[in-house]
This record gives sequence, structure tokens and C-alpha cells, in this order.
Amino acid sequence: MSELLQDFQKKLIFPLDFPSQRYTERLQQITLLVGAIVASIVGLSTQSLKNLIIVYGISIAITALVVLPAYPAYTRRKLQWVQPKVVNISTESIE
Repeated sequence: MSELLQDFQKKLIFPLDFPSQRYTERLQQITLLVGAIVASIVGLSTQSLKNLIIVYGISIAITALVVLPAYPAYTRRKLQWVQPKVVNISTESIE
């Protein structure tokens, strides 16, 4: 059971680099803004709150499909982490 949960956890981690995070956040904001404007126009033109909610829900679903998965374009630049330095500490007393 533990192996199954670890495998599932590895699939939930979406490693994105920092420039790609910035890009996907901006893409998300623009997509949701355009979706809200289109949903408002549709809702006003049809005088239906139901249509407004449906159109905005569709824009949320489209945004999720575009932004959430870690596509190869979002993971192109691998992060270079600082490697720890190994320091030898002697156990001799300091005089």
C-alpha cells in the first residue's frame, strides 16, 4: 500500500522551473480574465445567470487543461540547486 501511495505522490509533483511558473501564472490570469469578460457578455446578452456560469465554468476548465499539467515546454529549463559543501570536522579538542 505504501508503494502505491508513493507512486501516486510522485505523479502529483509537477516540477516547473521559475520562468515557466511566471509564464503559466500570467497565462492563467489572462485566460480567466478573458473568460470572465466573455461570460459577462454572454450573460448580459442572453439575460441569463445560468449561461454566465456555464461559460465561466468552461473557461475555468480550459484554463486548468492549459496550465495544470507539467508539459515539456514548462519543464525545459532544469533548476540548478547549490550543492552542499562537505566539511571535515575533527574530533580533537581545540587548544
